Amino acid sequence: MKDIGEVFYPEAFNSKHVKTHWDFENDLKSILERSGCEADFCGKYKQRLRWLDERQEQCTLKKDWFEKLKHAGGLFSMKFNKAQKNIRIVFAFANYKGVKYALLLFAFEEKDNKNKSQYSYDAAIPTAQNRLKEVFPDG
Repeated sequence: MKDIGEVFYPEAFNSKHVKTHWDFENDLKSILERSGCEADFCGKYKQRLRWLDERQEQCTLKKDWFEKLKHAGGLFSMKFNKAQKNIRIVFAFANYKGVKYALLLFAFEEKDNKNKSQYSYDAAIPTAQNRLKEVFPDG
């Protein structure tokens, strides 16, 4: 089994309590490289990572940055709202090797689309849940 990783993209972030699924940063890189908003995103991402690292489950006190996803089995979302990009990062809290982490699972660009598509939480939640199972196959 692969090991969870540190946050390296778009810039390294040294964290005690935030880790990533091995495919997560590829998702994020794919979104940012075609968007042209990597520089703008980086500062906001570091702010949210710092908030998440310091507050863990209490991150949702900052409602414009974080939310607990209803009916999603303990998943949370980190939100980035910008006029042309609406990036979301789905994550969960989990104990790994005796330490509690926020595990960043899946990044996607949410688009205003009432149909189920690759750009909606309806598609993102199953992907995130599958990735969580990859890390913790025994539940």
